Amino acid sequence: MYQVMRRCLVAVFQFVVFGNCFIALCAVVMCLTTVALFHLQVPDLFLPFIFAGTLGSYCLHVYLTDMSSAGTDRERWIETHKQLLLGLFIGSLLVGGWLLTQLNAYLTDLLPVILLTFLYTAPKINWRPFRALRQIAVLKTTYLSLVWAYVTVALPMLLATSTVRINWVFAGAWLLNRFLLIYSIALCFDYRDRDIDRQSKWLTIVSRLTGRQVKLFFGILAFGFGLTVVGLYTLGWDTLTLLCVCLPMLILLVVARRIVSNASEYGYYVYLDGLLMLTGVLLELLHVGTF
Repeated sequence: MYQVMRRCLVAVFQFVVFGNCFIALCAVVMCLTTVALFHLQVPDLFLPFIFAGTLGSYCLHVYLTDMSSAGTDRERWIETHKQLLLGLFIGSLLVGGWLLTQLNAYLTDLLPVILLTFLYTAPKINWRPFRALRQIAVLKTTYLSLVWAYVTVALPMLLATSTVRINWVFAGAWLLNRFLLIYSIALCFDYRDRDIDRQSKWLTIVSRLTGRQVKLFFGILAFGFGLTVVGLYTLGWDTLTLLCVCLPMLILLVVARRIVSNASEYGYYVYLDGLLMLTGVLLELLHVGTF
């Protein structure tokens, strides 16, 4: 009985993590963090739309990725569950499409996000116009980080129906802060995949740098993150809030070397991705911001 329960729990856990439900949840919590910190009111269906859109885009991206030489738990799971991922993509597409019809008043803000999200996966589609995008894949991490920052910070502000006036200096500092955190986390993924990227045409910034240069680059990102925290402090954010904001980066600085030398997929797709929503979880637990 114990073995059956354990296998069921493992299956559910792998579905949530490898099936991209966890990363979709991270996107929702990051949006909620912005909503809480800036006291926004967003449309009721906005967060389900973000979940469906994130889930669908990641499922399509993974579905189009060749995992035939699977060597890790995640790669084996994906190769075995390709049809499930396709089904999740189609389901998310249908749900997202319906939600979009309910959010038609915000189409001018949402449609560019849909296009930007699709363009990240487009180079994986084996069609000539999309294959041409592979030539600029060196910027894919920067692009991905910008899209994430835009969706989880700028978009909630653009869609806000609240009468509270947004301080755009605050908003800009917060947007830059989240971009640098997201980029720093994505950098760990790029560092892990640098040898594979060097053997392919999908070169990234990290694949062109030496180990020492990567550390320097990571340090610059962390320094920039620190400057945004100082900026937020001078603009009036309290110490407890800023501690919640800083903690994911502080943890990343401590564990980055261990993570990138660890082949465990769970370390990346649970631990590192989980850092994305840590600030929001802490703010809620400490009642600094309320969802």
